[in-house]
Amino acid sequence: MSYFGLGPRVVIALSISIPDKPMSVIYFDNFFTTPELISYLRSEFGILSLGTIRKQHLRGCPLIEDKKLMKQPRGTYEYLCDKSKKLIILKWLDNKVVSLASSYTQESKSNTNIIQRYSKDAKKRVPVPYPNIVKEYNTHMGGVDLADMLVALYRTSLKSHKWYMSFFSQMLDISVNNAWLLYRRDCELHKEKEKRLKEFRHEIAVALTSKDKPRLGRRPALENSNFPVKKIRHEIAPRPYTEIRYDKTDHCPTFTKKGRCRHCSAGQTSIICLKCNVRLCLIEGRNCFQQFHYK
Repeated sequence: MSYFGLGPRVVIALSISIPDKPMSVIYFDNFFTTPELISYLRSEFGILSLGTIRKQHLRGCPLIEDKKLMKQPRGTYEYLCDKSKKLIILKWLDNKVVSLASSYTQESKSNTNIIQRYSKDAKKRVPVPYPNIVKEYNTHMGGVDLADMLVALYRTSLKSHKWYMSFFSQMLDISVNNAWLLYRRDCELHKEKEKRLKEFRHEIAVALTSKDKPRLGRRPALENSNFPVKKIRHEIAPRPYTEIRYDKTDHCPTFTKKGRCRHCSAGQTSIICLKCNVRLCLIEGRNCFQQFHYK
């Protein structure tokens, strides 16, 4: 095991703890994958494996070069098998060239799956050949790769010489992404329109920075009142986030240009909330300012 790098040694150490090793299947990404590791796991433990593999770990495998493959139609793939080591290595062209290695997956040009991909030229989804090894990998590794992709989209950058700050920012991003995935699931169950990840992260940031945040020149809170008000049923203009609207902290009224009240449909007002940035009625007999900020 001395000739294995850090990644393969980690996989081997974890594989030892598998109770029923023969015919077990493990999956890993390109940080760990080497042909030597896949062959070693099968010969020593009887463990089957599959993973994406980096270009420098192909060990001179005579597959088509990436530049030539990029000129082929989308979905083109080529593979080679080593029967002595029971190993297959495949290159597949999707948005970019993807290389995979496996010790148990079989391929056949006559038995290729089809997957739908969006084509910019055709401006619609088109069928693309989909090898079995790629399908098997996506089935079992989709969650890990999806988490990595979501973190890479909007990574929280914390510049610090302290090593643990990188782990903190990574855990922070993973937590936000997991919350967004749960939010999407709930929206699907309730058949509601979902927000994109960028909008979701923006709302979290605004809510955390504005909730219970005092303003300069605070004024005393308004007393409760129960004036009957005809509320707006269909809100068109954007409203402040719920966490900010009901935090009962420094919602100061001031004068602005006259416009329509955002809480009732009775008329117009020149009073605006400095924190929520919405016009609200504040007159005798109708106190929309107070009712807007209390549940």
